Amino acid sequence: MSLLTFKLLAAVAILAIGVIGGVIPMLAARHEFSRRFFSLGNAFAGGLFLGVGFIHLLPEGMEKLEGVVEFPLAALLAALGLGALLLIDRVIYGDHHSHETPDKLRLHQSFYPFVLLALLSVHSVIAGISLGLESHLVGSFVILLGILSHKGSAAFALMVSVHNAGIRARQQKSMLAIFVVMTPLGVLGGLLAGVVLAGNEETAALIEGSFNALAAGTFIYVATVEIIDAEMSTREMRLAKYVLSALGGDDDVPMPEKDTDRVAKFALIIAGIALMALLSNWHAH
Repeated sequence: MSLLTFKLLAAVAILAIGVIGGVIPMLAARHEFSRRFFSLGNAFAGGLFLGVGFIHLLPEGMEKLEGVVEFPLAALLAALGLGALLLIDRVIYGDHHSHETPDKLRLHQSFYPFVLLALLSVHSVIAGISLGLESHLVGSFVILLGILSHKGSAAFALMVSVHNAGIRARQQKSMLAIFVVMTPLGVLGGLLAGVVLAGNEETAALIEGSFNALAAGTFIYVATVEIIDAEMSTREMRLAKYVLSALGGDDDVPMPEKDTDRVAKFALIIAGIALMALLSNWHAH
């Protein structure tokens, strides 16, 4: 099999894995158990995103930037990424949460899935480019295994977050379509850009490392503040949110019940982190 044929088949395989991972949450939404499924799935997604930030993106950013700059730029960019979302969430929007209308509150909650989509998409393009630029069949196969190991779980976690934000089904399909085509597009882009980037390895490393580090901070923030904190909150905190929503005229928010899945959610968070650790270790070898 020629290298070009392998890469084209790899692009199709990546596309299929992404679709499968993203469709599972969309199918689950049609069943009665969907609320509990998405609550537990959200906890797992939080662990995955936390692992993506700490175990996958930040170390990759440090590795790429280590030989380019002596300053710990990766750590600084990760902190800036986290700080940027903190600024948006708690400074720009923070003073208005208590008197937002339900429609504005939903708009704010739907902001994070689009952030995740953008970050995951750019990272997918970069991963695809690395596969497209690889000049050996064995190396291409190793990179493909790494991409496949992440693509399905990332698509699943993204679509769980999208569903929990209350985004409409048609828009969910569009977001999934955008995400799943990014890596194949990156593969094609890498094939076309091989000659251009061949003499600019240092510049490419600086760009990719900076993005990975910046994205790491945003993934860590979304995982801890927007996902894990929400899923592990006490009944009193959820009751206060219910009262505020009811006073604002939103009748769609259910009365919070005692969370009997707290231990299961914690276990799923740890499982998400562990899965990303295993996948990153496998990718490294």
